[in-house]
Amino acid sequence: MQSLKSLFDRKIQTLFPLVLYSVLLLGTSRLVLDSLRSENSYVFKVYGRPAQGQGGRNKLPMAVLPEDRIGEDCNVFEGKWVWDNVSYPLYEEESCPYLVKQTTCQRNGRPDSFYKNWRWQPHRCNIPRFDPLTLLNMLRNKRMMFIGDSLQRGQFESMVCLVQSVIPKGKKSLQRIPPMKIFKAEEFNASIEYYWAPFIVESISDHATNHTVHKRMVRLDSIANHGKHWQGVDILVFESYVWWMHKPLINASSWEWRPGTDENCFNESYPIQGRPYWGSGSNLEIMKLVHDALQKLQINVMLLNITQLSEYRKDAHTSLYGERRGKLLTKEQRANPKSFADCIHWCLPGVPDAWNQILYSYLLKDYQNFS
Repeated sequence: MQSLKSLFDRKIQTLFPLVLYSVLLLGTSRLVLDSLRSENSYVFKVYGRPAQGQGGRNKLPMAVLPEDRIGEDCNVFEGKWVWDNVSYPLYEEESCPYLVKQTTCQRNGRPDSFYKNWRWQPHRCNIPRFDPLTLLNMLRNKRMMFIGDSLQRGQFESMVCLVQSVIPKGKKSLQRIPPMKIFKAEEFNASIEYYWAPFIVESISDHATNHTVHKRMVRLDSIANHGKHWQGVDILVFESYVWWMHKPLINASSWEWRPGTDENCFNESYPIQGRPYWGSGSNLEIMKLVHDALQKLQINVMLLNITQLSEYRKDAHTSLYGERRGKLLTKEQRANPKSFADCIHWCLPGVPDAWNQILYSYLLKDYQNFS
């Protein structure tokens, strides 16, 4: 079997010049996850709990029931956002100590909270409800790494918040080792990690804190410096888009959803509803190029195109309630939303939680039961 490094060098390098779109690339080097299900699982009820050892090595195999898997005909990317203030949000800002100021919109002064109560619902099927214990058991003795820019860091923080509440105090930790963040679940011998690489390929913007969007140079044929940090990781999740654009225009032109206006995402409280919608920042041609390139790879890579479902959510951006250059906006800056509203990053809890639910559903779908 070829090493992960050689696979990256020969195959994935051909992909990165095309990865200019806001997609999640779920690359799995090993996706046969030998672990247990949650406290309420059928296996536990029938056979009882397994003996606990380091990383749960003396354990029964986990079983994923048919109703927990999305079907082959289920397109989870076509659907709508439905109001659900009963079961959503899946966590609160106050319950997750791992969120950074860039995402804690309510703590930063956002007056409304409607953005937290929308659930993504595919048209013809259902996404399994996120079960943190199930995910942790699938990750037992394994590593999951999110690789990309600050949007990807938001998805990493979302995933940590989704699982951390079921882990006892003293059995979980978060380390910051730039350009990485590493969340560890001790009892599962599992880690969820983040790696800063805004272009995926090497660039002059690879320093985790000392970088600028105004000067951007990349080496399209090289991932060697990054790739050595990815070797040995079981599940790799890539994202890259905004840094490739000269002037990012994601949910920033209000005339697209309200003709005749010249505003942005500031003060928006509801998703775009009632019609299929692609924003001006979406490029269907690039999407097709990425899809076609992935079909030629000889490694297990899954494309999860969460672009359109995210573009509906003009209401869920940090707007005036995030950070700019590491600081919250001043009173004077907040008085000028046309210039200072952030219509790229997302509040948490929020849209990235839906991305992780979809990621979770694909991990369940590909999970191999053991007899």
